[in-house]
Amino acid sequence: MSRHGDTMDRPPVERSQTPDNRQTHRLYPSLPSTDRYQVCAADRSRGGHHPDSRTESDGDVRMKAQILLLQEQRQELLCINEKWAKEYRTMVRYYKERVQELKASLQRDHTEEEEEEEEEVVREEGGNKAWLSKKVHKEKDGDELLKAEKEAEELRAQTRSLTRRGQHQHEEIRRLNRALEEALQTPRPLGVSGETLQDVWKHQAEVYKEDFLKERSDRVKLKEKYLEQEKKFRKVQSQLTWTPAPRPTLESGSADEAARAHREVTEVRHVNQRHDQPRRRRALNGEP
Repeated sequence: MSRHGDTMDRPPVERSQTPDNRQTHRLYPSLPSTDRYQVCAADRSRGGHHPDSRTESDGDVRMKAQILLLQEQRQELLCINEKWAKEYRTMVRYYKERVQELKASLQRDHTEEEEEEEEEVVREEGGNKAWLSKKVHKEKDGDELLKAEKEAEELRAQTRSLTRRGQHQHEEIRRLNRALEEALQTPRPLGVSGETLQDVWKHQAEVYKEDFLKERSDRVKLKEKYLEQEKKFRKVQSQLTWTPAPRPTLESGSADEAARAHREVTEVRHVNQRHDQPRRRRALNGEP
């Protein structure tokens, strides 16, 4: 701001009417409205002056009064300009600080918004990855469960087949035991050696015994494999948080089969002992 102020900011010049219809120009609204020239002129006209002073021309008096008035107005105007300059600098500093604060706030808000967007993107990506991982894991567990169920069903079918086969073999062993007992109780035909017949029966008993032991070994292996598959099946099933299927009573059936096998082996031993008794008697009697 210039010392004398901008022409656009200057207030309109007021004009005051004097009693003798003279117009006085006011340079600033805060300046006194009294015509100082008139006051000075009146004072001088009313005061007692030396007769020589009256010889001064009215033009000189008027000029001096105007000079004094202009000097006072100049001082007042300078004071007002200084106040306005100070106010202007204060307002400039205030608005600069305000603008900087607004810029900093805007930058901070923009940074926070970017951080929130990045966090949201990270959360969305993390959620998508977790969902995809969970989906893949669930599909994998489902495939493993289906595979385990299929293997368990195959093992159940093999177990049923072996159980039926074992039952047939047990029936055959019992039939052979009955036939052997009947043959021992019937009289021996002439020309047929008892030792040869006993050897044949022993051989048959050994063959059936080997078949039985092999069958039991296969059942034991199949049971172990079945239990292993069942363990895998239960593990996968627990991972999928499904309702666990009822466990088949394989142990009780295996225990019954083991007891039955033990009885059959005992029967075979009894039969072998019966076969050996005639030979021992002949050996004691000295017969060939």
